[in-house]
Amino acid sequence: MLCVKCKKEIDDGDLYCRYCGKKQTTTPRASKKTHNPNGTGSVYKRGSTWTAKVRMKRGGVIVSTVTKGGFATRADAINYLPNLRTGQEGGPVTRTVDQLFTLVQASRKWQEISPDKRSHYLTAYKRLDSIKERDVASLRYSELQNLVDGIEGAFYPKRDAKTILQKIFDMAVLENVIDPGRETIVSHIELPSKPLTSKDARTCQEMQAIWNDWQNGQPSISGYALVMAYTGMRTGELFAQDVSRVDIPGRCIVGGIKTAAGRDREIPIAEPIVPVLQALLPRARYGLVDRDENAYYSEWKNMVQRAGIRPLGSYCQRHTCYTRLHEIVPAVSDVTINAIIGHSNSRGKSSLGDTYAHISLAAKLEAVNQMKMV
Repeated sequence: MLCVKCKKEIDDGDLYCRYCGKKQTTTPRASKKTHNPNGTGSVYKRGSTWTAKVRMKRGGVIVSTVTKGGFATRADAINYLPNLRTGQEGGPVTRTVDQLFTLVQASRKWQEISPDKRSHYLTAYKRLDSIKERDVASLRYSELQNLVDGIEGAFYPKRDAKTILQKIFDMAVLENVIDPGRETIVSHIELPSKPLTSKDARTCQEMQAIWNDWQNGQPSISGYALVMAYTGMRTGELFAQDVSRVDIPGRCIVGGIKTAAGRDREIPIAEPIVPVLQALLPRARYGLVDRDENAYYSEWKNMVQRAGIRPLGSYCQRHTCYTRLHEIVPAVSDVTINAIIGHSNSRGKSSLGDTYAHISLAAKLEAVNQMKMV
């Protein structure tokens, strides 16, 4: 061996160099940490039990992780690893609902869904908590139907949950977890009847019933229904409205939310609702409204029953305005109607109507004062 200092040859095992006297200290070479081969899997302790884990790869890229927990000993977990590895080797595959939903969210189709819709779907997925750790192949139609039936709410929450289940089962087919055709069990899940759409406009008789309710004690909720029907304002716009920008003498409300076309627009005040707004303004606490949203919607249901009108949501009042504006003869231009309602004049990024057409308040007032509501 060589001396660590003078590099001269000395006998193996010499403690000191015979030439320079340097003590020969050797540091054991650190052994390189070894890793299990790809796809072998690993085990780890979680609480008082052990879990087996195998990373699933597609084209060398990790796309999901398959785990199985609850083993009493480390050896039990290690012995189970071959069962998890069968998926990578072309054998039977097992996936939990949660693992498949992770793949759904990584898909291109999921990314193409609008952020607002994805938010609705994520809320729906939270309602499937009881089956998240279940092997999707073990799920049966009857329990899926019972799960959806047990979700609070009427049609829409249940519909979104069914949609998410369909996406998960479709992914299970693609991942060879279930046989093709098995995903169709989701399509057989029954939903409650779809409610009447809030885009149905109120009839003249219904609008008269709302006016009658207002005149019988001036309940605020009837007033809001009238304001939305004559201005085209959204429910959210009532709550967001800065009351200092409600100019009753000038017959104009400056407000609006949501789109560029809807924000900070000049909303005309039709003559019939001038006294309504005069009565509502002193009551305003939440924007233009006198109560929070929960109380608002609760009182809306009471008003609907009291007036004997169809149980449509408050958004239908805005659609009523849009419909009545289109019924005016001679016709009011779409550009004018969209300026009142707060719609863009084009589905594209821009249009000549949006860029150059500024509709005067006078033109808007002329239009809303021609609407035949009752």
